[in-house]
Amino acid sequence: MEIPYTVTARKDTGLFNSKVGIWLFLASEVMLFGGLFSGYVFLRIYADYPWPERALPIVPGLINTFVLIGSSVTVVFAWAALKMREWRKFQIYMGITIACAGIFMVLKGIEYKAKLEHQAVRMDDFAIIEGHAHYAVVGDDGQISHADTKTKAKKLSDSGAKPFKANAILFKPETIDFSVARAHQPWVEAVLEQAAKRKSKLVTAEDLFLYGSIRDYAGTEQEPLSSKGRTNAETELVAKYANAEEKAGHTFGERSLYIPAGTELSYDLVKQAREVYVSGRSHNAIARTAILKANWKKVKAARPEDKYWEQAPDAKIDAATQLEEQFDSEGNCISGSKVVSVVSTLSFQMSPPQPIVIDRGWVKRPVKAQEGKAELRDDTSFNAGSAEDSAPGLLNSPLILAVDAIDFRWMVQKAEEAGKDPLEVIEKSWIFSEENKHAKYYKKIWKNHKARIAELEKELLEGYGRDKEGNAKRVPTETDRYRITWQDLVHYARVDQHEGRPPKPSDKEYADLRPKFWDGFAGPNHKDEEIHELHAFPELEIPHQKVSLQSMFTPKWNTYYAVYFTITGLHGLHVIGGAIVLGYYLFFSKGLYRRNPEWLANRVEVGGLFWHFVDLVWIFLFPILYLM
Repeated sequence: MEIPYTVTARKDTGLFNSKVGIWLFLASEVMLFGGLFSGYVFLRIYADYPWPERALPIVPGLINTFVLIGSSVTVVFAWAALKMREWRKFQIYMGITIACAGIFMVLKGIEYKAKLEHQAVRMDDFAIIEGHAHYAVVGDDGQISHADTKTKAKKLSDSGAKPFKANAILFKPETIDFSVARAHQPWVEAVLEQAAKRKSKLVTAEDLFLYGSIRDYAGTEQEPLSSKGRTNAETELVAKYANAEEKAGHTFGERSLYIPAGTELSYDLVKQAREVYVSGRSHNAIARTAILKANWKKVKAARPEDKYWEQAPDAKIDAATQLEEQFDSEGNCISGSKVVSVVSTLSFQMSPPQPIVIDRGWVKRPVKAQEGKAELRDDTSFNAGSAEDSAPGLLNSPLILAVDAIDFRWMVQKAEEAGKDPLEVIEKSWIFSEENKHAKYYKKIWKNHKARIAELEKELLEGYGRDKEGNAKRVPTETDRYRITWQDLVHYARVDQHEGRPPKPSDKEYADLRPKFWDGFAGPNHKDEEIHELHAFPELEIPHQKVSLQSMFTPKWNTYYAVYFTITGLHGLHVIGGAIVLGYYLFFSKGLYRRNPEWLANRVEVGGLFWHFVDLVWIFLFPILYLM
């Protein structure tokens, strides 16, 4: 049976089937992107922190806008060429359309790369510092040495230590405790790799017996068998499993594990311990259920006439008392079940203690030197050991940045909420304090910025005048006043190093030194030779304890970038999908063109409608995210 209206249109509506289908599909797409745009507007209006404004490079987005508009034109020309039965012109116009899609995605990739490499730091006083992290190595002396590039950093270490970005924590542990249930394999292997490079080993300090079933349980009721406080029977068991022939696999019983003292850390060992841990938890769940059932039977039998017997005090057994409740005074099991002590942590000594580089993203909460501990998100714990030993623990590990932006807007918001003078709070912040060895340079930047804003206020007053109440009609925005951009830093560096007398903000030459609209195609270029010679992006060493949050420009940083990557990523997938479909028409439809050119023209028209929608979404997306 032939399906009607696949090629020819209905006479009453002028539509063929696929065109109706694409309009229905695009209606659902409008609801999808409409919801995302509405969510963005809602989040921006009700944001409880200064929303990023003009945070994206405009030039790539502007070029992409014209690229997509041009591709919408060429896809129409391609359709028209098919209607006129000009195959060669169709190939040319469709090729241009697909090339435009490629240009769009290349520019978007450059933009994404810049965001994923750009470091952002929120200080504990709510100042925002942006820049690129320098590279560092742990030198042969166990201290961090840093340089601006990976190549220079590698030359600092005679032992060939692996360079890392200087946004990590350096911790020298005596012991490391790994969570049996949650230890993350890449992190375990990273610790092992670093320990091996520094000729150190992670080994167990004592014999350890792990049990997953009561049949193999050889410990006391409350504690697993260990090398401390052994009974005679336990000593015999240790001797038995210390035998070389019997401990070859370090296991005994079907659901148990024996780890002798001196066993080296490996992720396979953690996996084995995890299997026993899971088995032990499962066994204990069954045992505790049996204990509760037995107790309820006893309570119900003792109160045959009590309608509410389950509310009796002795009917309730919480988890903390189950081990005591299940045994009688002579130590006999009441319910016929026993709960084994489950080992949830494996502890390893580091011999000798050596510095370990810990990615800040691994850390569960800020590491404090006085606590002598670093806790990771997988519940791994790095321990410095005894308080008397001052060598292990948190080592000097500042976050080292080449700064290309400073944002005080959030600090100002907090100051205004507390009824304080914003400028006074800013000038008392850490970045201008004596604790910052680069404070003198940043004070100079702030002085230049205040002078430029004062001149801007004067220009706006002269240009727009005052209202009836005597207030200036136009004033600099919060972003102008309290955010120092990379363009500002380059501008002030050019002014300070200008030949002869540095121009003042009121001089015409002053504005000419500012970076132009097209400078910094995808953002601040730290490799630019002029910027490097100007030292426009000054170094800053931020102490670990001053960092409240650090991230690249990713969804972790704030809601703006979460929405940015969601919408632009989804739009990019539409561009790729549309290009694949149009590419199929270009490269694999010659046979259909020969058989039924009108059918191919209909398909290209449907593909063109989708491509127009992709273009339309970007026309809304560009001003909302890039310009506002």
